[in-house]
Amino acid sequence: MQNSTQVKLLKSAMILGICLLICGHLVLAATFASDSIGHQGFILGAALSAFGVVLSLPTKIYLTLVLMEHEEGSDKRFTRSADGQALGSKSRAHLRTATEYDAKRLAELAERTFRDTFAADNSAADMDQHCASQYSEAIQRDEINDPNRLTLLAIIDAQIVGFAQLRWGQTPACVSAKSAAEIQRLYVDKPWHGKGVAQDLMQTALAKLNQRGHDVVWLGVWEHNPRAIAFYRKLGFTDVGEHLFQLGNDPQRDILMAMPLNEAIR
Repeated sequence: MQNSTQVKLLKSAMILGICLLICGHLVLAATFASDSIGHQGFILGAALSAFGVVLSLPTKIYLTLVLMEHEEGSDKRFTRSADGQALGSKSRAHLRTATEYDAKRLAELAERTFRDTFAADNSAADMDQHCASQYSEAIQRDEINDPNRLTLLAIIDAQIVGFAQLRWGQTPACVSAKSAAEIQRLYVDKPWHGKGVAQDLMQTALAKLNQRGHDVVWLGVWEHNPRAIAFYRKLGFTDVGEHLFQLGNDPQRDILMAMPLNEAIR
């Protein structure tokens, strides 16, 4: 069935449902106003109202379709699940843009994956301080809604199993580019390591940045995180500098790596 036909049917059902609701309320009002109608009036009014509610449910579906179409057309950052899956190919994850309704689950995953990655090599106090300042639900909601950021989620069986957060407008001097963008965070939940989710997140992130017209992508990675460094170098990132990463009260050294996007998407 074509979309236009679906929309027409939804509109018809919505109009009919509203008419039945109005009729039901009129019958109930007449029943209350006149004792001569009796309980049959209550039954008829209730039945009409019930059928009206059922037929009015497409209203929500129709409005959802309209809003989704508007969002896809007006927000260049928006990525549908099907589009994200098409861009990735190594896992069964569906990739899509995060919305503010994902903030709570994203905050939980972001903190969990950060602790899984770094807790063994850092003090509990520094980890607690950093997570409290970076991974609250409110902070994640603000970052999701930030026009200079894009948050991609990897979804498997309705669960968020990984995410990538991209941002632009803050380029260090050591990164030479006309329009650079940063992969600020890219994490995958531990049970899904080695199953292609990180590769799909990276591939989709690079494709989205290329669509935005960026020519270079860069990131910072802790000098004592050899697994991540190897992953990025395998993709084609090279060292271009370093910067300070403050973890609680511990100043740490991050290696800055960059890659031209025209090489990344070959």
